[in-house]
Amino acid sequence: MQSTPRLDPDWEHWPGRPTARGEDRVRSRLRALFVPAEAEDAITELIAEHSRELETRAAELRGSAAELEQREARARELHARVEQVLREGSAELDVRHSDLVLRAAELDRRESEIADAEERVEERARAFGAVELRSATVERRERALEEREAELEAREEELRAREWNLAVREAELGGQEDAPQPRAPDDAYVAFTLEDGYQLVEREGVVPAPGELVELDTGPHRCLRVTASPYPGDYRRCAVLERVSPPAA
Repeated sequence: MQSTPRLDPDWEHWPGRPTARGEDRVRSRLRALFVPAEAEDAITELIAEHSRELETRAAELRGSAAELEQREARARELHARVEQVLREGSAELDVRHSDLVLRAAELDRRESEIADAEERVEERARAFGAVELRSATVERRERALEEREAELEAREEELRAREWNLAVREAELGGQEDAPQPRAPDDAYVAFTLEDGYQLVEREGVVPAPGELVELDTGPHRCLRVTASPYPGDYRRCAVLERVSPPAA
């Protein structure tokens, strides 16, 4: 038994129902499903099954939408945190950059001061070197003068010794021992020795007689003769001494 498809007023208001030409095609297809009366239950069950699937899909979509919203919220929160970290990091980098700029300026200043100090030290070293050269030159001149003074003193001593020897010889040859002379002091005399050249030693006491032994710092000496002092204007007597060799063991 066939029954004509009936129009369900609720079907026309089904959610997601297409309109216009698509609606007509869907409606014609749906009408074809309602031809037999025995298939109404099957169609109803099919519609219910599709409704459940749609509800399940809608629930899934709602869950997905909620999950997406949660993800978007977490993403926004994470983005906000990242921006905050970036702002804090940028501020810290600015502070560190300012500190580095100050340190670089301080290092430049210190390098300039060190360069100036090195230049001053080099100038002082050059000046000190010049002073050392002048000091060395002055020392060499002083040593040369001292050597010349010592040489002149030695030559003067030699000249005085020669004059004294000449005076002694003239006195011995001319017989001037009998000539009147000023009185010589009795508490001092001059000792003349021939050791490594000659030496004149001023001593206190009575002048020794010829042949008498005299003890000096260099050892015992024997008086050979007594003459006048080699010093000009000196009235002391001069004892000519000869070193006495120690006896052999």
